Amino acid sequence: MERSTTVLLDATAEESDWRTRLSALLDDYAKRPRPKSSKERAAAARAWQSELVDAGVAAPGWPKSVGGLELGLEDQLDYYRMTSAAGMPKHPSGISFIVAPTLIVYGTEEQKKRFLEPLLRADEIWCQGFSEPGAGSDLASLSTKAVRDGDNYRVTGQKIWTTQADKADWMFALVRTGPAGRGTAGISYLLIPMNTPGIEVRPLKDASGGHHFAEVFFDDVLVPVDNLVGEEGKGWSVMRTSLGHERATAFLADEFRYRGLVDKVFTLAISEGYADNALVRQELAAVETGVRAIAANSARALNAVLRNEDPGGVASVNRLVKSEFEQQLHRLAQRLTGTGAALSNRSEGSVDGGRWSYGYFMTRASTIGAGTAEIQRNAIAEQVLGLPSHRGEGTRPAVVAPGRPLARPDEDEAALREVLSRALAASTSTEVLLSWAKKAADYDIGLWDELVQFGLPGLAVSEDLGGGGASLRLLCAAVEEVAYAVAPVPLVPTLIALEVLRQAGADDSVRAICNGATAAFVVPVDDGGWVTDGPLPIVEGARITGSVARVPGAPVADRLVVLARDSATEELVLGVVKAVDAVLEPQESVDVTATIGVVVLDGAEAEIVARGEATGAILRDARRVAQLVLAADSVGVANRALALAVDWAGQREQFGHAIGSYQAISHKCAYILVGAEGARGQVQSASELEPNDPDAGTAADLAAAAALDAAVSAAEDCIQIHGGIGFTWEHPAHLLLRRATSNQVVLGRPDVLRDRAAGSVIARLS
Repeated sequence: MERSTTVLLDATAEESDWRTRLSALLDDYAKRPRPKSSKERAAAARAWQSELVDAGVAAPGWPKSVGGLELGLEDQLDYYRMTSAAGMPKHPSGISFIVAPTLIVYGTEEQKKRFLEPLLRADEIWCQGFSEPGAGSDLASLSTKAVRDGDNYRVTGQKIWTTQADKADWMFALVRTGPAGRGTAGISYLLIPMNTPGIEVRPLKDASGGHHFAEVFFDDVLVPVDNLVGEEGKGWSVMRTSLGHERATAFLADEFRYRGLVDKVFTLAISEGYADNALVRQELAAVETGVRAIAANSARALNAVLRNEDPGGVASVNRLVKSEFEQQLHRLAQRLTGTGAALSNRSEGSVDGGRWSYGYFMTRASTIGAGTAEIQRNAIAEQVLGLPSHRGEGTRPAVVAPGRPLARPDEDEAALREVLSRALAASTSTEVLLSWAKKAADYDIGLWDELVQFGLPGLAVSEDLGGGGASLRLLCAAVEEVAYAVAPVPLVPTLIALEVLRQAGADDSVRAICNGATAAFVVPVDDGGWVTDGPLPIVEGARITGSVARVPGAPVADRLVVLARDSATEELVLGVVKAVDAVLEPQESVDVTATIGVVVLDGAEAEIVARGEATGAILRDARRVAQLVLAADSVGVANRALALAVDWAGQREQFGHAIGSYQAISHKCAYILVGAEGARGQVQSASELEPNDPDAGTAADLAAAAALDAAVSAAEDCIQIHGGIGFTWEHPAHLLLRRATSNQVVLGRPDVLRDRAAGSVIARLS
């Protein structure tokens, strides 16, 4: 069916009112009765797509030249927020949005005019003909051939696992137009009408009990040469455009769909009586973390696409995260149905109409379709990290140096990272770092002075107080770089104390720290973080008496910010004490590049900067920033562990091969990257929220938990990959593990942070 694109192009001529048009449609949709049967839902979804097209709001990211809105990142986010919140029907053929970007980039004008609008309207359904019985994830082995015969190709072969093949009008397929054999040369990208004589479709029943995919057989099928997309024999690069866009822009819509699913799983936990189950709350927090990691990666991947860059590394990581997340989510949901998990999704009495049982079995395909999770890990290890090919095909350059941000930072952040990295390199050799193990109460004063000249620790403090006026995100990037170098300076303890003082309005002390004074926050800590309801030093007038053990940074602090309790009123008090007025007893730190100690106060004179209810508010606001700078420190540790692991895996040989070519090693490196990059993304996203955002605290809790765990896991795996050499004192791997384990107890254990975050989401949904 051919349609004029006039309506679509005219409707998008004015971009300014797309929200008005979309809102009107969504408001009208909300008033309609919902279809009951699957057949009715499919028909309604098709009709809805035509309504979107007629209103000019069907393609938010497509260029205007092909009838799209060509919205920027923020507007696309708004678009998907609006449509997800309204419960708008999904396009009946999601696979269509893999072929669409390919046509936009490589298609002829005739192909664009012929295919794009019917695709948008869902007048024509597409299927993807990539996988074959002998070429599943290994597409380069495909054997379906297309032989040129005048103005046609004659196609012979078989495709398998082809989703919606029995319903599709068209297939976009990879076929071999060159010589038979294995390799990407000679593969072409062809559009095949599914009603062509010689095509046989045999539906396959899947594990969920449905018929979602099929085998497709081609017996001398004639396909016009005009249906070739791009150049003959260059289909592999054309296909990569499809998958690149699938893994970037498609994730943006997925983010909001997953957000809704996660909320439904939390609601299921509440309704089934699991809201207070400690183990379940950990799993709930894990899926909440997962959806936030996907959101952070999606935004970064789409940013790259909008800059006309290959989303590459971020998209590859997100593809793996997404597939495993879908399984994790539905595994938890099925568990929450209790004994209902014994019922089929079609059974009378099944929980939520059986959606979770169906989803559990259906998502077993998530780590198989579009490349198995194992193939995804190979791709991450070899194409992103630059490890040797497991097939003996050599080594490709890494997308970025392992440990560096996969998504290109903006100019300010890139410049900051480069300058800091150079400054730190000269002072953080392994030999120098190990020497600090003998110095329980010291730090690298020369390096600290250099960092102060650079602008730390006051980088994010307002300029009128002597700071740099930078964003919290930029500060986190700086902390990450310092941690990557395992620098023996008290940056994180000083930053935490600085934030408490900034929130308290203690301007003189803030200025002093911006000018280079070191500081520590003197407060008891347990698994939940700062302890405010237990024993504290006592304040009488302006003098503080008491002691607190295990205070990070205390032995080298110039100023001590002390949380105490007024002896008369019992109210909380914040006071600033000069280090010379306290007794500081160094303790041996597990992190040999840091200090920790006991602070003893015997009537020390203090500057009281807050008391009563104000103190509680200050601590609540300061905790978020404290968690994020600590999390950034752990992100730096995790990425340094990744860099060391990948470097060793690429050079160490066993049995005549680099150990990085063995999948047991390369997959471990891939997972270090997934954890480290996921934590980085969450820290960045959380740091961009306004302090008064209702989600700010939960985002900081989950980002910190993810980063703290990622650092420990990465450091442990780094030692394992290095083997015996990694277990020696002279190797820096144990320094990373020491720092990572120390970080896990500075502001509360990750499991407690996750429990608190799960409780926040439960409270919101209750």
